[in-house]
Amino acid sequence: MDGVRAKKLGLALGSGGARGSAHVGVLRVLEEDGIRPDVIAGTSMGAEVGGAYAAGVGVDELERLWRTLHFGRVARTLLPTLPWSGWSSGGEVVRFVRRLVGNVQIEDLAIPYAAVSTDLSSGLPYAITRGSLAQAIRASLSVPGLFTPVWIDGHLLVDGGVSNPVPVDVARDLGADVVIGVDVLVRPEEVRLSGIPVPDWRDRTLGLVGGPENPALAIDRARRFYPNVFAVLFQMSTVFQKRVGDLSLTVHPPDVLIQPDFSPDPPCYSDVRSGIEAGEEAARRALPRIRELLRAP
Repeated sequence: MDGVRAKKLGLALGSGGARGSAHVGVLRVLEEDGIRPDVIAGTSMGAEVGGAYAAGVGVDELERLWRTLHFGRVARTLLPTLPWSGWSSGGEVVRFVRRLVGNVQIEDLAIPYAAVSTDLSSGLPYAITRGSLAQAIRASLSVPGLFTPVWIDGHLLVDGGVSNPVPVDVARDLGADVVIGVDVLVRPEEVRLSGIPVPDWRDRTLGLVGGPENPALAIDRARRFYPNVFAVLFQMSTVFQKRVGDLSLTVHPPDVLIQPDFSPDPPCYSDVRSGIEAGEEAARRALPRIRELLRAP
């Protein structure tokens, strides 16, 4: 495929936590078809997978690392620290990435690459295209409140998913003619909310009790509950990030949008098998269009 390519291909790998394992599946399918990206832009987990790939870490090794992930390894990255601008310093993240890619500089990568973060002062996306690859990935992964922000080039940076979850525009800025965007964000409707049922006595006190004359109210009352504060905050973050992602894709549409279907068995950090497989399935469906675009004059 690469021998007849007429266009420069860019990958925009999005944020999404454990769902970022789907990026490995996408890369595998592209490789199997003889398609290698000319540039890579990644946000959060997309920055980690894309950065490692740009540094020469093979798909087999990336898949092995994801499949051997376990709770203990994840927990080590979340050990509390000071200063109190985040739960964890992120030091273990940097050490892990350095063990994976070494002390390589972004400028020395064979594939032009950008890790997308968010400038905490301006609220705008900030693409890191030079300096330490490990530190750039660390900045792009800095979930607010979970990891302390990172200072790079005079910018205080947090997770890129806050401002640019699928960095299609950054891939184009790197010189891509054709951009494949990989969106692995959680959709709000996928989250199963639950909590403490609304007490029956409250509705009785207010006179809101369903009966033969109003059975719908009785059904509604049976379904009502109060989720805990963490569930509410998580869902708020999910809604916010998905809205930002959808708006960003509207303003900067990719030539091909890959959105893996995680609904049958959503991946988690202790078991990403379904995430990798979802990425493979979605990439295979997109292959005909990708081939068509890359061969076009």
